[in-house]
Amino acid sequence: MNIELDHLLWAVPDLDAGAQLFDRLTGVASVTGGSHPGFGTRNALSGLSDSTYIELIAPDPAQDLSGTMGEAIAALPAPKLFTFALKSDDLSATAAAAQSVGVSVEDPIAMSRTTPEGVCLDWSILRISDARWPGRLPFFIDWQGSPHPAATTPGGCTLEAFYALDPEATALAEIYAAIGCPVPVHAGASTGFVAQFATPNGTVVFT
Repeated sequence: MNIELDHLLWAVPDLDAGAQLFDRLTGVASVTGGSHPGFGTRNALSGLSDSTYIELIAPDPAQDLSGTMGEAIAALPAPKLFTFALKSDDLSATAAAAQSVGVSVEDPIAMSRTTPEGVCLDWSILRISDARWPGRLPFFIDWQGSPHPAATTPGGCTLEAFYALDPEATALAEIYAAIGCPVPVHAGASTGFVAQFATPNGTVVFT
C-alpha cells in the first residue's frame, strides 16, 4: 500500500473571490477546474509539484446545495484549509488499515468532472471518520488512470510545510501512522491544518 500526499483543499465560500485572494496573496493565478455533480461544489486549481496541488473548492451556484459539501462551505465565514487528500494505490487495503484502529470507513464513491478543455476525469474517493477526531482525518483518492491534475495544472508555488495541529497530537499522530498518512502532527491549543508556501510574493501561510 503506497500512500502519498495528493492535494490540499482550501475551502472558499465564493470561488471568484477566493481565486482573487489566492492570486493576490501568492502572485500565482489559479486555473478553473470544473464542477462536481451531486456534491454541490466547483473548483480552481494551482500546481505545487508534479504530484501535488492545491484545490480551491467552493459552492457551485448551478447545483442544489441542500445537504451537500457545497452547503457546508457556503456557511464558512472565511476561507480555511478544509481537509487534505492522500493518494492510495489500494483503497481496500487503506480501508482495512483504518478499520484496524477503530476508524469508520464509508464505501468508495465514484466521482468525475470535465475540465474546461473537455477532458473527463474519473476517480474514486474513500472517506474515513472518527468521532474522536472530527474534521481532522484526510480522505483517500485513487485516480484510476485519469491524468493527474498536478501534471497538467500550471503552478508557481511550492509547498514548504504542511502539518496538522491538535491538543492531543500524540494520539492523532498514532492514527495517522496506522493509516499510512505522512503528514506530521504538532501540539497546538486548537485543531486545524497549516500550510506554508514559497511563492513569487514570498512566504504565504494558510490555516
